[in-house]
Amino acid sequence: MGRAARGGAIRRPARRRAPQLQAICEVVAAGSFRTAAQRLGYTPSAVSQQISTVERALGVQLFERSPRSVRPTPAGLQLARRAGRLLADLTATENEMRAYAAAERGRLRLGSFWSAGFRLVPTVLTGFLRDRPEVEVRYEEGDPQVTVPAVLEGRLDLAVIFEYGVVPHNWPEGLEHTLVLEEPLHLLLPATHPLAGRPHLRLAELRDERWISYHEDTDAARCLRHICAAGGFLPEVLFRTNDYNLPYELVRQGLGVAIAPELAVVDAPSASKAPGTRLARLTDPSHTRRVYATRRTTDPNPFLPQALDLLHAAAAALPERDERECGTVTG
Repeated sequence: MGRAARGGAIRRPARRRAPQLQAICEVVAAGSFRTAAQRLGYTPSAVSQQISTVERALGVQLFERSPRSVRPTPAGLQLARRAGRLLADLTATENEMRAYAAAERGRLRLGSFWSAGFRLVPTVLTGFLRDRPEVEVRYEEGDPQVTVPAVLEGRLDLAVIFEYGVVPHNWPEGLEHTLVLEEPLHLLLPATHPLAGRPHLRLAELRDERWISYHEDTDAARCLRHICAAGGFLPEVLFRTNDYNLPYELVRQGLGVAIAPELAVVDAPSASKAPGTRLARLTDPSHTRRVYATRRTTDPNPFLPQALDLLHAAAAALPERDERECGTVTG
């Protein structure tokens, strides 16, 4: 019975032993109960009782007591050394938790698809590095079919995702979506194409074109099929890739036409800066792509509001395209 009681006492949480550990360290350092008690703000008898309680619990004498002094035993010296390290760890842990509670420290795990990662995410990363250097920010690139499950499973705190107007999604429950921007879709034409100089085009005029698109199982490919179907034809796709830069380069080389969202046209804020290509904006209101910031509804991460603010700031700072240099495409 005595051994079980002692073993049970040893397994108590460390925080309940902290005053006793402090008393042991102070008595070893001071060499007397009275001086240690003064430093701790206790009475000498209270300090003596705390140490006696530990001795009974551990079954070992920690101090040799005499009328004029207190001398630690080898066990007392060893316990004082370990107690000092434990108390330092407890103090550091308390300070870390206070920093987390005050949103001074912590971690933000961010994911995004490629073009938003190129155009929006750097503002978030630099903003945290500037304003919250103690926060650990991690970034992973991936399309929504990768990043949305990662958010649900807690592997990401925030994902920047997209949804084409003609390819809506039923996202899983437990997610909160914040609209960051709604971007237009553009027809990309070679600069030498007969239709490139026209201010207005109709989709039906593109039925005989060679098309450049993404892999068939992607939302971008599904979007292209929907758009072309609205013009009364199915696109003949000769080139498929998941490299976001390649369609633009293939168009520039005159190998076909393509449709790309605004964020993906990374090096053509105006036609004059994009030799070899011309843009024409699709005017149907459903021919857009919405960009969302997605998080778990129950995620308590205190850095999410700032991340959302930075994403909106990045979206607002995007250069506006000069519509006078772009044609339009109607159904």
